[in-house]
Amino acid sequence: MAASGAQAWNFPPGYKFCPHDDDLIVHYLKKKILGQQLPADFIPTTDVYASSPDKLPLDDFKWGLANEWFFFSTRSKDDDVILTDNGYYATDPEGTDPVMWMNKIVGYVKTLNFYHGSPPQGTETDWMVEEFSVNPEFVPVNKDDHSTQEKIANVVVCKISRGETRPEWD
Repeated sequence: MAASGAQAWNFPPGYKFCPHDDDLIVHYLKKKILGQQLPADFIPTTDVYASSPDKLPLDDFKWGLANEWFFFSTRSKDDDVILTDNGYYATDPEGTDPVMWMNKIVGYVKTLNFYHGSPPQGTETDWMVEEFSVNPEFVPVNKDDHSTQEKIANVVVCKISRGETRPEWD
């Protein structure tokens, strides 16, 4: 499903959407949560964790680098493993890292790898999800605004990437 209100973006040759981590949170995720206009409205919304990465609507995002896609989604479960129809996402043991902007923690990034099969004997694939969530202290919200508080807790932006498959002789 394409982003609502998406328009045709015609970047000049050589230009691609490749934001820094802090840009994703400050200029896209925070604004999405607050219902503000995005700098460019071309990040589609989908449930990233409902299926394996190869079954996501990757064609809905056309403006990035090769093997890299961005989606707004609902947050992954707090579980270390999220089951799908033919595999599972597993949280990277390195944990969650803060994302800094102007000497403030504006959000967090968590890495999940996709495996085919059943945990814990699954086979790691070359698919990875970096899930960006906003720091609740970075978003001004009235304590009575439960709708926005719920979005802060549940809406994320995901960067899905697929590594290059190496030949067996490497």
